[in-house]
Amino acid sequence: MFKRNRKNVLLLMLLGVTVGSLGITSASAIPVKNVNTGKSIDNLIHKVDISNLSYFRTMYDYSKKPVMLNDQNRFQTYKLEKPLKLTNESRHKVVTLPKGAVVSGLSDDHGNLMGVNNPALSIKNQKKVFKGLGNWRESYLVSKNNGAAKHPYTRETAFSHNSLASFPFLSVKSNNLWYDYGDFSLPFVSITSDNQLVYHTKGSKYKPTRYVKIKKYKRTHSTVTYYLAKPIKGVVTKKVKSGKSHLYRVTFKMGRVFKAFLDYTDDNDGYNITITNGRQQFFLQLDYLGWQITSLIRTSPESFNGSLLMMYF
Repeated sequence: MFKRNRKNVLLLMLLGVTVGSLGITSASAIPVKNVNTGKSIDNLIHKVDISNLSYFRTMYDYSKKPVMLNDQNRFQTYKLEKPLKLTNESRHKVVTLPKGAVVSGLSDDHGNLMGVNNPALSIKNQKKVFKGLGNWRESYLVSKNNGAAKHPYTRETAFSHNSLASFPFLSVKSNNLWYDYGDFSLPFVSITSDNQLVYHTKGSKYKPTRYVKIKKYKRTHSTVTYYLAKPIKGVVTKKVKSGKSHLYRVTFKMGRVFKAFLDYTDDNDGYNITITNGRQQFFLQLDYLGWQITSLIRTSPESFNGSLLMMYF
């Protein structure tokens, strides 16, 4: 697992300060101008392993001084220890995931799941959830004391690395749409718990209709390479030989860090990182990590001065 040692916590806190201008907006379908933030920011963000980028969704414990990471992350992975009843936002319908299903979601400190990320479920379980609950990005829990996620899912797969889901939402990069997870208007790629690569033609379409099996994979610090059983429309692949047959290679690599500015204002959506697949470009938002920390620094700088002085490696 990504070790929560002093160096890594300080690095993530530094990234939190750097990403401090993040703002969440509900705008959509608005032209933007993508502006790279410079090599110094690139170098800083690139210190984080590509498979750990989802830690930017990690929650913080604000009761501690200085503020520290806790174990809550909405893309933490678990293997259910008992059947789990899910519902949607309207809470009128219920479906049950079986014991042993692999999920990603936010858990409390007592092994109770508080939400499940639907696009990360296996294809079989996704179809069950979308048929029963409708087109929702996240499912809610019928019981708060469900006891289904007492231990992280530790198996190393194309889906999960160090108990964290890889690429839960890898959106297509564009100059024409405001990057807002609330609306999800951009097409995106996701990886499922049964190791399928899914291409979603529209950000608000969570039900899997275009997917292909990942036969093998390889991770380095800055790249994740998937070898697919067949090509998939919407994602650039390269046909490569594998034994007596062929597979189709997709390589996601960390690229430039950028901000997306609205055409008519200085407002922007904070820091994002480009993820390239050859000439094809996707992106991840580096959100949630910085803006609250920056607020705390402004109101109580003495809590952070000691740590900030030590942020050199």
